[in-house]
Amino acid sequence: MKKPVIILGLLVSLSFSQQITMKKPPKSLEKYYPPQSQRMEFLSNMHAMSVALHGINLNINEGNWEKALEWANQLKRSYEESSRMVPEWKDYYKPALADSLVKAVQSRNVDAVIKASRELGQTCSKCHQDNQAVVKLYYHFPRYDNIQVEDPVELQNLKTKDYMKKLTDSMKSLRVFLLQGNVSKAKEHGENFVERARQLNTICTKCHTSKASIEALAGKDYLTALDNLQKALSAPQINRDVVFRHMSEIGQYCYRCHNVHLIPALVQNALK
Repeated sequence: MKKPVIILGLLVSLSFSQQITMKKPPKSLEKYYPPQSQRMEFLSNMHAMSVALHGINLNINEGNWEKALEWANQLKRSYEESSRMVPEWKDYYKPALADSLVKAVQSRNVDAVIKASRELGQTCSKCHQDNQAVVKLYYHFPRYDNIQVEDPVELQNLKTKDYMKKLTDSMKSLRVFLLQGNVSKAKEHGENFVERARQLNTICTKCHTSKASIEALAGKDYLTALDNLQKALSAPQINRDVVFRHMSEIGQYCYRCHNVHLIPALVQNALK
């Protein structure tokens, strides 16, 4: 039975140190990501290298050393091209190790291939460990800086951050006045919260364009929860526990969205 070859190489690039220090990605990287480029050339090159390494491994296991060599040369080209794309990261790259991998495949020596791929992969791992998380957060998530939303309460256009502050303040004011027993004030701020919360899907539709995605994010169930809260606030005798229950239901939608979008937005803002 043929023993499978396991090339460690770039697989170690998935590991991270226990502490990550984030700093803004280098300026030269901007031209390979939106809005300057929709092709995301640098990321494409990373994928090309990963596929090439797998091609080497796959073909060696199949006994096809000629094809493995083709993939080794492809890996070398992509590696060298990447090293030129972002001059600020040139110290992460060791082109001589890419040459060594090609020569190891040419020699058809499995142990030499494993050794060369491991050494080359360690250079990728170091760069990924230092930069991958912040690059993904900074470039791979949509930005909200330029999105504006009409506030249905004060009838003015607000940036997303400012709109969310108004929405959150309305929710907190509802809770505070309800706990204090000031029903009229609680109703006023509760109505403001409901109106602002209904308007949120205008933000979602900037990126989520399909009906199915909107339905999942802020669709019928979400709007029903808002309707239920509004009815509870309009009751002749407000039941505080019922109001809080409906607020909790609505809060699950907030949590779901924040869990995906809030941290990237905070990182992007901090690195600007």
